[in-house]
Amino acid sequence: MNMMTPRERLIRVFKRQDIDRMPVRLWGVDPLFPVRSDWKVLYELTEKYDLEIIRSWGPSKDEWPKNNFEQVNSEKIIEGKNIKEITTTIFTPEGPITQIFHQPISGAPGYVRKHFIESVEDAKRWLSLPDIELPCVDSYFDLERKTGSRAMLMIGIDEAMYMVQRMMGSEIFGFWLYDERELLKQMIDKAYRQIEKLVKHYLSKGIGDAYGWVGPELCIPPLASVSDFYEFVVAYDKKIIDIVHDSGKLTWIHCHGDMKPVLQGFIDMGLDCLNPIEPPPVGKITLAEAKKICNRKLCLDGGVEDGAFYTLKPEQMRNLVIEVIEQGKPGGCFILCPTSSPNTAAVLPENVIENYRIFVETAVDLRMY
Repeated sequence: MNMMTPRERLIRVFKRQDIDRMPVRLWGVDPLFPVRSDWKVLYELTEKYDLEIIRSWGPSKDEWPKNNFEQVNSEKIIEGKNIKEITTTIFTPEGPITQIFHQPISGAPGYVRKHFIESVEDAKRWLSLPDIELPCVDSYFDLERKTGSRAMLMIGIDEAMYMVQRMMGSEIFGFWLYDERELLKQMIDKAYRQIEKLVKHYLSKGIGDAYGWVGPELCIPPLASVSDFYEFVVAYDKKIIDIVHDSGKLTWIHCHGDMKPVLQGFIDMGLDCLNPIEPPPVGKITLAEAKKICNRKLCLDGGVEDGAFYTLKPEQMRNLVIEVIEQGKPGGCFILCPTSSPNTAAVLPENVIENYRIFVETAVDLRMY
């Protein structure tokens, strides 16, 4: 078999076709867009070993039309806590909704202190917002020229359930699955219409090798039931996947958590590639078991838990990578990848960087078919 380009290899593995070697990637690490100086070694490893890259695109801020509603942002530093408080207020036709976000000055991950939607009245205000205007896509073609065959180009889109869930957080979402189910469905319907409109716009421009989104993990057990997952994720995501497939493009979904109760749902919706397949004890299904269930109906992307890079000794890391490859590589339909981008720590410790090096070099030694 002739040597494939990274772009060709990824497209073929998404399609569950034969390939020359197992794709290996570092999720979130793209040398074309270096975002952190402490990732320097990871960028170098990606280029040195020609690792696969799934390069995401979305419209730049300037490519989106001006909001057809008013939004006001304000910031202040909370003294003594080294936290920046960011307040965002959206003025809907029915009244304002407000979110408060706390961002540590250190650069560590932040969190929502107050969500936009915390009452039925807030939800009705959100429902009154006008639909989004469609963006320009010129920057995509610039990225395509720069990329060539080096990476798969993926169009990042939203997910209907997740668009609603992150407006209210998991606690309210969980209660509303019982208390305000019809209202929740109205909101997800509205979110879906906007996503469908945007996806059809992108497809009319012929852009992207694949379309990818995150969020289904917020509607799986234990927070939600399997029937909730089918009603609020599968039913909507399948329609988007069908639209994308009708245009000859591929699909990728990122979903943390235990895949054992919901893996069949991703197969049923016709998904091409599922990420990140977390091993026990995070999930209750091994990579080998997941591959057997998928039976070449779904490509799996992931397999090495993010926490392993922080907790394992070098030899343990090497043995783990070998074990994951032994489970995932046979029969193809697998991309070796960490279960998260390397952003757990504000600055990567040296032992973590060393474990990334071991991950890559071990995988490279074993990636040929």
